[in-house]
Amino acid sequence: MRFIIFIITAIVLHNLNMPTKIQVIEEGICPDTFDDKQLPTDVHIITFTKDGKRQFDAVRAYSKADIFDEYYDKLGRNNPIHSIESGYGCIKPKLYGKIKEEG
Repeated sequence: MRFIIFIITAIVLHNLNMPTKIQVIEEGICPDTFDDKQLPTDVHIITFTKDGKRQFDAVRAYSKADIFDEYYDKLGRNNPIHSIESGYGCIKPKLYGKIKEEG
């Protein structure tokens, strides 16, 4: 019984307009020409397919799991997420500022 209540509570909380844990820096980028020199090191590039077209976004987040959760909910199961790559940016995140939550 407790398990069922937990699941229902999680679903209700998930469907509320809660702030996200990610910050989309730029949508529809080209990874080869993307300039990340003025961005923090917690920027990730997510590769996904939407409406049959492969796309790339630059996203700031504490973890890749946060990015995956937000994009999976946003895109749905019919638009796959191919990769989430880190290693971008040149500025320490604490010097850049906190992640601005959207929501």
